[in-house]
Amino acid sequence: MAGFAAALGRYHRRIGSRWRAHELMTQAVLTLAYLEGGHTYRSLAAGNGIPRSTCHTYVQEGIKVLARRALPLTEVVRLAVKAGWPYLIVDGVNIPTERIAAGFTKKQHWFSGKHHRHGAAVQTVAAPDGELLWVSGVLPGKTVDITAARRLGIAEKVLEFLGLLADLGYIGLHPQAITGYKRKRGEKALPAGKKAANVALAGLRAIGERGNAQLKQWKVLANDFRGNPRRITRIVKAVQTLQYLIRQPFGPARPDPTRDHIVTRFTRKDRSLAP
Repeated sequence: MAGFAAALGRYHRRIGSRWRAHELMTQAVLTLAYLEGGHTYRSLAAGNGIPRSTCHTYVQEGIKVLARRALPLTEVVRLAVKAGWPYLIVDGVNIPTERIAAGFTKKQHWFSGKHHRHGAAVQTVAAPDGELLWVSGVLPGKTVDITAARRLGIAEKVLEFLGLLADLGYIGLHPQAITGYKRKRGEKALPAGKKAANVALAGLRAIGERGNAQLKQWKVLANDFRGNPRRITRIVKAVQTLQYLIRQPFGPARPDPTRDHIVTRFTRKDRSLAP
């Protein structure tokens, strides 16, 4: 919390902001409460005795400061190579949103046919043990995973230095991407060798779902997002920054991924603390 408040103070000095009616710690608490608890601006403002408009300004500014500190994918790949990891895992996740207004003659670009709801499509990259490393910007909910990965150039950036695991929805993404096998037209069943390969790949790739779970544990992304879905880009980038402060995926004090049920040195109350 103190580290986040200090980052807010540096940002205020950089933009030449004048005095504020409330302390930096108040702004930090409001921002983290909005992200982790999914509270509305009205409830946060009422609970802290400040105007709703001021609460909105503080929260959006805090999210901006966190999002600016998120690592790009190229830097994540460099750190993964330095850590000695053999591969990374890419997956897609749908962030639910409220219905996006559109005329009857217009396409519902934000409606996901796979999830049968309105939402935003986000790509995630996870470590071999499932730790969330990188989150992409949002795309309309109708965007399928392989199209999103192609637009973002994920395969090219990762496969230049590491291997890349993905599910069957990414078949055709890149010749070097490991995606498993699908039954061809006319085949009644996969050969035994391909079945065994799919089982072995699933055991490694499915661990990447933990990265999606870590992203969706923040209530602001788990509940239907109210507002312009394009704003979700800053929110997921802010969450990525906070995950690095909490989990330290490349740090020496990283929690044992096989013992997540044990409480680590970061309690739920202190999730925003810097290492």
